[in-house]
Amino acid sequence: MLQEEFQRNIDQLMNIIGQKPDNRAVLCSLLVALLFSGVMILTYRLVNQIHSYDAKFAVTLLTLALISTILMDLIQSNLALSLGMLGSLSIVRFRTNIHDPRDIGFIFWAMAIGIAASTRSYVIGMTGCTVLMAVMLLSKKDAQDSPLLLVIRGSNTDLDRLQRLLVSLNQSTIKAKNILTDSFEIVYEVRLPAAKENQLIENIFELGGIDSVNLLAKND
Repeated sequence: MLQEEFQRNIDQLMNIIGQKPDNRAVLCSLLVALLFSGVMILTYRLVNQIHSYDAKFAVTLLTLALISTILMDLIQSNLALSLGMLGSLSIVRFRTNIHDPRDIGFIFWAMAIGIAASTRSYVIGMTGCTVLMAVMLLSKKDAQDSPLLLVIRGSNTDLDRLQRLLVSLNQSTIKAKNILTDSFEIVYEVRLPAAKENQLIENIFELGGIDSVNLLAKND
């Protein structure tokens, strides 16, 4: 009796291991993941300024969502593969620095898309994408106030006028000042809307004696 029950359990386990994924279901889950990923990437583009938007990271998010969908489809249909995948992923280490804490949220969002699409939880996936999009867009105001590094190089200009111009921005802090006999370099941390960046650069060049003006995204 025990042997027969044990044999039935073994047969059921072998049937689970030998199951193959439904090609139509896998294709459908990939299409849904692609749709959800479009919403995620659009949100990523909207909440980041021109200086901080990373096209490569956006492509990585799309790839991560599709890969997690494929992996979940394979794991659901093959128990042996799921155990092997668990062991292989346990030794993977990621050393990429995250400059914006919100990027971690986008990474987990991409993984959630793969799980929702592969498990056919389309309603949960759509609801989650809507809520996450709203939350990320609410943080856009903070993103617009992210600091920039203003690097000014020149040879012959009125430094007092230049400093008065930068102080008038209200949200500017000097970070470095290098004065030589025939040139200078000043680095300021500034906060200003993207629409006013070109006007600020033009005002600086109007002072005369300015060789270059650079606006750089600050990576902490």
